[in-house]
This record gives sequence, structure tokens and C-alpha cells, in this order.
Amino acid sequence: MYPLVESIKAENGAFFLLDYHQDRLERTFHAVYKSSCPWQLVTILPQAPSQGLFKVRFLYNATDFSIELLPYVAKQIRTLKLIEIGDYTYPHKWTDRSIINAAFAQRGNCDDVLMTKNGLLTDASYANIVLFNGSKWVTPEKPLFEGVQRSYLLDHKKIKTATIATTALSNYQSFQLINAMNSFDVKSKTSLNLVV
Repeated sequence: MYPLVESIKAENGAFFLLDYHQDRLERTFHAVYKSSCPWQLVTILPQAPSQGLFKVRFLYNATDFSIELLPYVAKQIRTLKLIEIGDYTYPHKWTDRSIINAAFAQRGNCDDVLMTKNGLLTDASYANIVLFNGSKWVTPEKPLFEGVQRSYLLDHKKIKTATIATTALSNYQSFQLINAMNSFDVKSKTSLNLVV
């Protein structure tokens, strides 16, 4: 019924990166439905709860939308398994994640997967990745999905893009997974623990 979704962070009464979500909503609507988006998130979202961390799911189709408000607890991801996904593309935030879920199911004893295309890093199952090489943080130049947190960090020069081959992973010491719900923390450095 709702093939597309925006997942928005609400914490202690405030929404985060709403301009980025609105921009992506408009770009997706134009690409998928060939028309202008009829909604402004700032005017249609309910008031954010005054305390706590929540994921707001804005589900939509060409003519209608639905809003879900879910309490959110961040996952602790320490191990990643490399999974090659071939030519699969995910340019828009679809609610159908069957291919991504199939990749995630191959994680074995790892916490998540790190999907690759032709030997180049893309994303984890639910987040973009940033890697630390000892002096700077970088993110894959061609992610599977361009998340709002990634766009924000690039716009503010906090991270840079790079072509990252699986054969070059020894150049990186640590990583973070980022998305709308999980902000970047320059002090957080989870050791890079990958399983091939």
C-alpha cells in the first residue's frame, strides 16, 4: 500500500535533518511518480514526544501517507560480514527490502553485513558506513543508498568520499554505521572486524 518511506529521528521534542528528508522526499516523488511532492513534512508531522528517542516512519504512495511513531534503541554493531550483491540497486527508500534482507540473512554469527558490488564497499543492511584510516573518515563514493546523515556529513566536510575496495580494507582501523537515527561521533571508533 505504501511502497516508499522516510525514517526520521525524533528526540526530546525535536526532529532531526528534516530539510534533508524533505529534499529526498521531493526528489523521490519526482523520480517515481513524475510529479511534485504535495507534502511538507514540517507541517504534517505530529509534535515530537518531549522525552525519549523515536523513529518516525513517514510511509507514502502517490496520493496518500501514513505516519508511525516507534521507540528506538540503537543496535550495537561490532562485526560485519562481506556480502557481494552484484548489480542490485536501491536508489530510493522502498519499503520492499527483500534483497537487502536476503543479504542480511547471510550474516552468520556477525552483527550485520557489509554489502559489496564488484568488490567495492557500499552499505550495511540499514546504514551507510564511514571508515577511519588514522587521519580522516571516508565513506564509499557509490553507496547502495544515499542516506541523509551521510549527505549532511559530506555537506559539512566532516567526511570525504572514496572508492573503497575490499582488498584495501587493511588501510582502515575502525568504522561507524550512520543513518537518520544514528549520528556520527568523531570519538567513536569501533575496531574494523570483518568476515569474508
